[in-house]
Amino acid sequence: MQSEKCAYCGDLTDLPFQCNYCKDPFCAEHRLPEEHRCVKLSQIRAKRFGEKKVIRDGGRNKPNILKRIFGRF
Repeated sequence: MQSEKCAYCGDLTDLPFQCNYCKDPFCAEHRLPEEHRCVKLSQIRAKRFGEKKVIRDGGRNKPNILKRIFGRF
């Protein structure tokens, strides 16, 4: 295996790690998708977030956060 430059910081590394999402080489410090701000990871998370159809209203029976805060006054 040959040395490669980290796609994030540019440091030469003897043991490059390949990202599972973007397939770029990274040093040990930037090997995780969160550490090199992987564009593909954010795209995948956005897609999965949309698939789950997350409801952000706190549920049907829960009052709105503002009503809960100001409802006491």
